[in-house]
Parts: sequence; structure tokens; C-alpha cells
Amino acid sequence: MLAMVPQARADWNDLWEDTKELGQQAGDIGKRAWDTAKKQWDKMELNYDLLQAFGNVVDEESALVGRFYDLKQPIDGKSKPLKRQGVVDIFHEFNNKKWDQSVFAGYYSPKVKLYAPYFYLPRCKASYGPEAFQCNVNADKGEPKVNPTAWVVIYRGVVTAPKSGTFRFVGMGDDTLMVRFNNKLVLESGWTIPTRRGFDEGTRRTYQQEITQKAHNAASRHQREITPQTRGRAIYQFENTPHWNRMLGGIPSGVPFTVKKGEKYPIEILVSEVPGNEFGFCLLTEEIESPGKAPYGIFAPKEAPKLHLFRTCDVLPDPAKIKRALTAGGVDYSISDCKEGPPFVEDSLIWKADFAEGEKRGLFSRLFGKISGSDKDTAMGTSHKDDSANDKPKKEDKQGKEENILDSWRLW
Repeated sequence: MLAMVPQARADWNDLWEDTKELGQQAGDIGKRAWDTAKKQWDKMELNYDLLQAFGNVVDEESALVGRFYDLKQPIDGKSKPLKRQGVVDIFHEFNNKKWDQSVFAGYYSPKVKLYAPYFYLPRCKASYGPEAFQCNVNADKGEPKVNPTAWVVIYRGVVTAPKSGTFRFVGMGDDTLMVRFNNKLVLESGWTIPTRRGFDEGTRRTYQQEITQKAHNAASRHQREITPQTRGRAIYQFENTPHWNRMLGGIPSGVPFTVKKGEKYPIEILVSEVPGNEFGFCLLTEEIESPGKAPYGIFAPKEAPKLHLFRTCDVLPDPAKIKRALTAGGVDYSISDCKEGPPFVEDSLIWKADFAEGEKRGLFSRLFGKISGSDKDTAMGTSHKDDSANDKPKKEDKQGKEENILDSWRLW
């Protein structure tokens, strides 16, 4: 009996080792399952946060609808890939043609459209623009790759004035921001001022220089002409926008416009990136007593007023949640931890957007078509993918291959 004890101990040791190994394997399986579940939970929690930050509690109709265009990739055989000066020139043409979307019809545009309730995106990497519009996800199906240079987004909508009065927009777009309100260009800012057709002739070299010259060289024969775009303009240098203050002189105002409470006005917004480095934008509103009494000049950080965020619903941007949006895909698109952005009034006025009225005016029936597909929330808005083309039989060429996706895109 005593001779069997060592053998029994050996058997128990082997059993213990086997059990221990099985336990470790079970632990590894459990950990992998937990990690997978946690990722899914984090994704759900992230989506919830983004929805809270970007408009889930508000009907999606109260938003402006944007479409992305890659100006490097013509698809109609007539347009040419655009470089820096070419981008400015086409914006100039776009404005002269009263924002006719057909100007961009020859360039690649993904099917995803974004519904934005406000325009407040701190400095980030320019590659986030294509990412937000879900470009490059169907490269294996024939869609071209979209690099972060030379792209533009056009937002459109009809908004209801929250109160009667005279207002002006205050905003920045890196590289370009243009706002057309009630069929008139009321703001353009950034590195490019398209109406002057100059790249890198932005806010600092146009508005700031002209304001300075008007203030200090009024008697000079060589003073540059003070244009209508500059007269009455203010440039605000907010404490929270040191980069734009340093590089562009600050955030400029547009020209005043007057509205009546409850009346509806069409609005269109253009934001663009050209070189492909950094991107960002913000759009505020300033109420003024009258066009003749609009603040004028350059206002240092401590002198800049807190203005209203231009928004179409009752949610406000949260830098922490924007940071989460910019890092949701596993790539960090943020810069300066998303802390650079002008302050705004928390109870900012709401310019409610009305899609039904847009349909009546013929804007959206012509431009957007049927909305369908999946939703995705990003720091630039909530996206919908137009999958209406998927309901149609796919065409085949003579070799029996599916038609290239380029041939079936529905453009504006």
C-alpha cells in the first residue's frame, strides 16, 4: 500500500496540472469573450454619447444636410482634378452661379449624407472629413480612395428665425467657410476668400489688413479700397482659439442681415479642406442693434464677446464627446485635445430647420431624393447612406461582370 502512495501523488499532480491548464484555457476564453463584449458595450455607450451630443433627442428633420465631394477625382470625363488654386477658382464659379450644385456634379461623391444640427468642430486632422462621410469603406467594390486633400462639403436647409432682428454670422473654416443666407453670401473666412480668388489670401491678409489700414492709414493715397465685404466687419480673437488667432488673425464676422420671427429662410454652408493637413470650423451668430451699429475692428481675446452658437436643435457640442467621436474608429483624428473652439452662450437661439418646407420649395426633391439606409454618428453629423441603387437590378457588361460602382452613383 505504501508503495502506491508516490504513484497516487503523481496521478494527482498530473490531474492538477491538467485541470490548471484547462482553467487557464477557460480563463483565456473568458477574457477574450469579456474583451469582445466590452468592445461592443463601449461601442454602444459611445454611440449613445454621440447621439446625445449630436442630436438624437431632436427629430432629424431639424438639421442641415451635407454632401461630400472629392475635387481630385472627376468622374464625368470633362472635369479635371483640382489643385489649390483650382479649388478656389471653382468656389468662385460656384458662388457666381448662385450655388448651383451642378458645378460639383462631375466629381466623386459618396452616397452618405450627413445631417448636422450645428457647426462646431475643433481642429482635427483633415483625414477625418472623408472618414466622417464613410469614404474608402467600399474600395474593394470599385469606389476610389479618397485622400484628405481638396475636398468640400455643401450643407443645405431652410431655417425658421427664432426672433426678429438684425444678425450676422461669425465663423471660421480651415481652410474655407462660406455661408449663403436667404440667397445672399453673408460670410466667407479661412485661408481662402473665394470671391477674391486668392489662395492663402485669407482672413489675415484681407480683412485684418484692410481694417488695420483703414484705422491707421485713412489719409494715405495708397490705402487699399475698403470693399463691401470688409466694411463694418469685426474680427474676434477668442481666448480659446489661439491657433486661429495666431495664424489667421482671429474669427471674422459676416455682413448683417435682418429676419422676422417665424419666417423661413434658405441657408447653404460650404466647408472645405485644401492641402490636407488640419481641418476645423465653427459658426456663431451675433445679434446687433442695426446694420449701422455693428461692432467693427479687431477685438483682443479679453474684449471678444460670447456669442450664440448657430444651431437647429437644443443640443450643444461637448468637447469630450467630440474627442470620443474623433477617436471612435481606433485612429486619433484630434488635435489639441479638442479644446480649441470659441465660447458660446449655453442657451443659444435655435434656428429650427424644416425639411418639409424645403420640399415645398423644391430644394430637396431635386437635390436629395429618397433617404434610406443605415445611420452612423460622427462629429460632423448623423449620416444616412443612400442605398436606393441597391433596389435596382445590377447591370452587367459583355463579360458578365458587375457594372463599376462609378456608373451608378446618383449625384445631385
